Amino acid sequence: MSCLQIILSFCLLGYVSSQNLTSVGDCTWQGVGVTLDLSKTTYLGYYDPDTFASYRYYPCVATEDWGNGCYASDGPALCQQNSDGSIYTVGTLASATVKSLTGDTFEMSYNGGYLGREGKVTITCLQGSDSFKFDSETFPTYYFSLSIDACSSGGVSPSGDDGGFALFIILILASIIGVTAYIAGGVAFMYFHKKERGLGLVPNLVFWKDFPFLLRDGFLFTFSCIPKVREYFVSKIHTNYDKVPS
Repeated sequence: MSCLQIILSFCLLGYVSSQNLTSVGDCTWQGVGVTLDLSKTTYLGYYDPDTFASYRYYPCVATEDWGNGCYASDGPALCQQNSDGSIYTVGTLASATVKSLTGDTFEMSYNGGYLGREGKVTITCLQGSDSFKFDSETFPTYYFSLSIDACSSGGVSPSGDDGGFALFIILILASIIGVTAYIAGGVAFMYFHKKERGLGLVPNLVFWKDFPFLLRDGFLFTFSCIPKVREYFVSKIHTNYDKVPS
């Protein structure tokens, strides 16, 4: 059962680390245990020395850039200016979707650009960092990376609660999944392999019958030790006190 719970917990944590985030307003996205806050990021730019193209990234502010060349009715998020002066919209703000890849890495995806252009921005949370760059292009997809101090691994829920509540929910879900799998798997094993029926289908039946008594013995043992522990520490205090020079 312990191994099964560990495996299921890792699976659940894998789901939590790779999840789609939901916009909670003010250029902030929320997931289970994670928050991405780009509200303080208004503009980021990058010049590619290999292709002589310039890129601009507006994750929050709807604006027209480079005249009317980079335009979208709902505001461009990514703009491209080539060496010949041509300007294109790579993705729009309204199309933004956010996926958590790991606890501190996210992927922002945009579409709706000129001739089907779309952009993907890999965001890595790094304290004190503010770095944006163009990585590669496989038309119509343009890949970018951004290192920025804009994340919270604990998460902040829309109601204002901290990430402790999210962690509590994760632990509860992991326990429920583990217990459910233990019971279902145990019953199936006892039914098909052991050919048990009725009460005999309960996995580890002898243990569960003895469990209340084992629990009682544990409490009795613990409480019986309290006076001895207290007596031990009191004797230590008096011994140390006697050693203090007068």
